[in-house]
Amino acid sequence: MLWAVTEPARLLAYDHGALGCSVISSVTAYGTGTAAARFWEGDGFLLRRQDETATLCGTVLPESAEELREFLFYIGVQNLLAEPDNLKRLGFSPASEGVEMELCRPIPCPPLPAGFRMRLAGPVASPAAMRLADMYALLCACTRPGFSIPAFEPFYLDMSHRVRHGAVLAAGLYQNVRLYSCAAEALSPKQALLFAGAAAPEVRGRGAFAAVLAALVKQADVRRVLLLCGSQLQPHYEQMGFSACGMCQKACLK
Repeated sequence: MLWAVTEPARLLAYDHGALGCSVISSVTAYGTGTAAARFWEGDGFLLRRQDETATLCGTVLPESAEELREFLFYIGVQNLLAEPDNLKRLGFSPASEGVEMELCRPIPCPPLPAGFRMRLAGPVASPAAMRLADMYALLCACTRPGFSIPAFEPFYLDMSHRVRHGAVLAAGLYQNVRLYSCAAEALSPKQALLFAGAAAPEVRGRGAFAAVLAALVKQADVRRVLLLCGSQLQPHYEQMGFSACGMCQKACLK
């Protein structure tokens, strides 16, 4: 049986792993009474639908799999993000997968080059905050196979809403008015999930991206810090102090 989430406090039991952090962060931003993001709970699992993508965390029991599978088709989901065991139990084949990594030691971070400064975007508005439009432009400039971003309007509206409500923090490294490196983190009570990271080619290998991640880790305080990445980036993040701790897979339902 599935039921709509009406009591956000019940969701703290799912605050483990990257997908759990992502879903709970969305509840912080949107609450449970909006069509922008919908949330359902089942026996041992939590489901979020945002746009055409559903994210599943927790554990799907064998006796719940058929009902959940039918429900996903009923609500018109096109993509499903889940851990491998849940995806297999639902009978879906993965179209792609990513490595879940946990920060296990401090990120090695050299001093910032002269003329660079870090700017944060958080719930308190400030003229010195990183501009999300700059972040979007840098992410577009750094697209590569397996790394894509939505159109500007849905990206900006979702990110600005989550930042204003304290569910997401973003950081960027600037020189004058140009953004050279950026990343963001989704926050839940126990975890922080790094995402949307990019660095301009001319600062790669100079510690610019590490500096941004270190700034976000500092803001995460005592939270467990996680990220999801493609297997080709795993060695890069291992050098920065992360270790693999799981997998996430994506299934295309349509």
